[in-house]
Amino acid sequence: MKKFVLIGILFFVIASGYSQKIRMGLTASPKLSWLTSDRSNISSDGLQMAFNFGMQTDFFFSDRYSITSGIMINNTGGTLLYSDSLSFRTSDKMLVLDPGSLVKYKIQYIDIPLAFRMESNQIGYFVYYAQFGVTNHIRVGASANIVAEADGMDASVDGSGCKDEVNLFNMGYNIGAGINYYFSKNTAITLGILYNNGFIDVTSNQGFKDSAYLKNFTLKVGLLF
Repeated sequence: MKKFVLIGILFFVIASGYSQKIRMGLTASPKLSWLTSDRSNISSDGLQMAFNFGMQTDFFFSDRYSITSGIMINNTGGTLLYSDSLSFRTSDKMLVLDPGSLVKYKIQYIDIPLAFRMESNQIGYFVYYAQFGVTNHIRVGASANIVAEADGMDASVDGSGCKDEVNLFNMGYNIGAGINYYFSKNTAITLGILYNNGFIDVTSNQGFKDSAYLKNFTLKVGLLF
């Protein structure tokens, strides 16, 4: 984790030195997230309401092109249905769950996005933008709600810690578009839609040789200044 923090600090220092203008902002974004697996015996089981918030920083290299980054607190997750038996480690015990177990992962990440952004010329009060890039996720917390049986007995748990079952680092690509409404010269309300697609395995369960990927649609709302 220290390496990722140092890389992030180095990026901000370099980008600040070469950028022509820096724009900052605060964002708070509801989202719909879900998990998918590359194994047929593990299936996604619905959407999960999630939320992130934090600081956005745009480093402009010309009037309309910038690198956007920031630091976000990301509360996310998804639900997986396991058709085979499952070994699952919580913060205080190891569970061996029967086939048909349902695990709802709740994960908290620190996000460091890095994206290239293109903006239109200002049209009246509005500026339109599109962006694409990657988002780095560093896990700081994880818990699970489990609906399952073990040896014919109810083994369900609610909100038990499960950091050992979620990998420390995750990454995905992001793509999106939106609009900024300038109600003063340098201050704007921003609204956008982003799609994030993970391409690194979220889970670290040793009982399955699978890869689970985190995906979400985000409604981004914020204030730029």
